[in-house]
Amino acid sequence: MESYSYEIQSAIICYQYAERIKSELIIASKLLEGLTGLKDDELFGAEKLMARFLDALLSEMEIAYDVTRLRCFRDASLKVMETSGRINLHEYTKANTCLSEALSFVTTCAQQAFQLLKERGCLPK
Repeated sequence: MESYSYEIQSAIICYQYAERIKSELIIASKLLEGLTGLKDDELFGAEKLMARFLDALLSEMEIAYDVTRLRCFRDASLKVMETSGRINLHEYTKANTCLSEALSFVTTCAQQAFQLLKERGCLPK
């Protein structure tokens, strides 16, 4: 019974982190879209703010990984780090692809947790 309870608790924690990080990745993607069309000082300032947001997102992802030890959070973190590098090179399309891949990793993690909770009767059918 204790193992069953631990499994459910782990799935709930995973799902909470994954949903929050998914939202933040979507926000990051929207912010990235805003970089296109900017020039000079505006672009410089926007890239700095984007870098700060991605750093905060990475911190959140590291916490999620430390708590859950799920590879999806680590893989997503690597993609967000790559996103930062792509932005520094002004490769916004490739940066957006990296964010999409990170979102895919986290979404898969959330879906697995959701499915487990549903199978265990913790969610309405």
